[in-house]
Amino acid sequence: MVLALLVATPLRAQTGSASDVMARAERAYRDLEFDVAASTLRRVLAPPLAAELDDSARARALAYLGAAEHYRGQSDSAIAVFRRLVELAPEAQPDTLVFPPEVTDLYHTVRRSMTVVAVRPRPDTVPARTPPPPPPPPPPPPPVATAPVQARRPAQAEAGAPVSVTVTVAGLITNVRTGSIAATAAGFESSVQFRRVALAVRYAEGGHDLVEGSVALRFMPTSWFSLQAGPHARHYTTLSGPERLVTWRLGGRGDFALVGSSVRGHAMLWRALALAVNVPPGSGSGSATGGEVGVTLDLGPRPVWFALAYGIDQAQVKAASWRANVNTLTLTAGIRRR
Repeated sequence: MVLALLVATPLRAQTGSASDVMARAERAYRDLEFDVAASTLRRVLAPPLAAELDDSARARALAYLGAAEHYRGQSDSAIAVFRRLVELAPEAQPDTLVFPPEVTDLYHTVRRSMTVVAVRPRPDTVPARTPPPPPPPPPPPPPVATAPVQARRPAQAEAGAPVSVTVTVAGLITNVRTGSIAATAAGFESSVQFRRVALAVRYAEGGHDLVEGSVALRFMPTSWFSLQAGPHARHYTTLSGPERLVTWRLGGRGDFALVGSSVRGHAMLWRALALAVNVPPGSGSGSATGGEVGVTLDLGPRPVWFALAYGIDQAQVKAASWRANVNTLTLTAGIRRR
């Protein structure tokens, strides 16, 4: 018995308990590392760790796994996981304080598509006599002494679950209309995301000397909402001369599912913290606001996506007659790599 405990102790230190692995999976989900969360949750739902879970913990793990598969773009896997959740606990559902509406709506859609039948015995029937339980299995053989397994340091990452960095590169065509010009520009945008933080860069140029560029630092407290801040510059030439507008923007963006996990929509609002124009009285003397709505098509397991967005910007300078209303329509096609 003492030898068995000596062998089992380092093995347990190496793998961790089901509750420890589940906590790591939830932490990875909150950090938007959905690949890590999915692989860790599948591990906790498989033997031998699954034997340590009761039905409520297993239902919680399935809810997190379904949400992680949804955000990985694996809609078929997410539906299959939610089917398992309905079969395990028909009355359970993902916590609305943890999961956004697109996840809970997908779960309810799966649940409505299934028929849960509860079979009850008739009151006038006598239950059949159940056979006696089988005899207990024979005791296991005594453990064989083996070399101790070296315990892994807690700081070491899960095997096969590296920290994910998402890189996005895309080309874009945008049509810009103001009160004085209408121009089309072509360019690119790129972003790098690590956990909850991302850095995005965008640049385009076209007719009427149109040049537009921006840099944004984004923070994602949840998987469906992000905050972003950074500079945006636009320059173009009108009949009365060149106009240049630079704004330091602070805004928020919400993302939501439209059709499963492949078609998503977004809405964004922003306000300028500072403004600089090349007309008197110059910098810091006006205000600017704007917004954008759009839709994104994700091509399933392929890393290719397409997006169409419509934006409106409004800026004005105090103590001057200068005012700009800009409408943009942007088509983007890109690839995403983790």
